[in-house]
Amino acid sequence: MSARPLWNRRLSVGVALAAVVVALDQWSKWWAMRELANKGITLIEHFFDLVLVRNIGAAFGLFTGMGDEYRVLFLCAVAVVASGVILVMLRQAGSAILVVGLGMLLGGALGNLYDRLRYGWVVDFLYVHWHDWSFPVFNLADCAITVGVGLMLLDHLTASDASDS
Repeated sequence: MSARPLWNRRLSVGVALAAVVVALDQWSKWWAMRELANKGITLIEHFFDLVLVRNIGAAFGLFTGMGDEYRVLFLCAVAVVASGVILVMLRQAGSAILVVGLGMLLGGALGNLYDRLRYGWVVDFLYVHWHDWSFPVFNLADCAITVGVGLMLLDHLTASDASDS
């Protein structure tokens, strides 16, 4: 039995995609902090705006009740552990869809982790709303995480369908 190489093509592709996601995410956040500091921008009236928000919690405001130092430490630790798990999964990924999904998930996690380490909060600026309804403000890292999870689910569903045949 031969040992698997520690680094392989799937891992290389996933890490490269994650690096692109982090770069785009950090550039967009830099732009948002520069351009949206004192104003918002309406792109689609009553539906889509750009507004600068300092997100001290996690998705949907989770963990905002924790003390600052514990919250940042906890959320950073979760991101580091998740990134390690994603790297292991990338090395073993069996499909291109899964590699892309994991790469996007890794990039999104690292983009938000960088914000937490640098500022103690995450830069959010994409705001979707309709009259009295509004979705929590988010960023490109969050988009990458969402698409990545969707691709992982798609991979799982298509792999299940293939094994049923």
